[in-house]
Amino acid sequence: MKDTRTLTQIALMTTLIIVLGFIPPIPLGFIPVPIVLQNLGIMMAALLLGWKKGTLSILLFLTISIFVPAFTGGNTLLPVLSGPTTGYVIAWLFVPSLYSLLTANKASKNPIWIFLAIFLTGVLWVDVLGSIGLAFRIGMPLKTALLSNLAFVPGDTIKAILACLVASRVKLESRSPKKSLA
Repeated sequence: MKDTRTLTQIALMTTLIIVLGFIPPIPLGFIPVPIVLQNLGIMMAALLLGWKKGTLSILLFLTISIFVPAFTGGNTLLPVLSGPTTGYVIAWLFVPSLYSLLTANKASKNPIWIFLAIFLTGVLWVDVLGSIGLAFRIGMPLKTALLSNLAFVPGDTIKAILACLVASRVKLESRSPKKSLA
């Protein structure tokens, strides 16, 4: 884990997650959780880095966000964990591991299965845990929280498709022979 390439990959993914936090959130009005793009970075961490490096990049993001307002909307970690989005953030930590479990089989390298695995982990898992946290933090009935999270599914599905497309392209580029500049 001490090699420069690994550390660079983790740092770059952490940076991507932070940069996606600079994009302003879209409030929905009927739920105190906005639409954000940072979960796209979480999906990318799972797809490109796997469980170990992906989880480390998310942990590094969370550590940085203790001191720096790295979350969407200019928030630090403690207000996020004490607010309605706590369940989503906790779920993020498990996305790379769960994704890796679903795609550990060689036959699971099928692009459709890769999309389904990231959809199950990066969209459904996050929304269900987010709903539980939302219900707990603001006293909303769990059924209402789950139903209100259906508003996120179309946009998160688009993010999952985009993450899969970008990840497949990055992996393809990293496998192709390097051309000499000379």
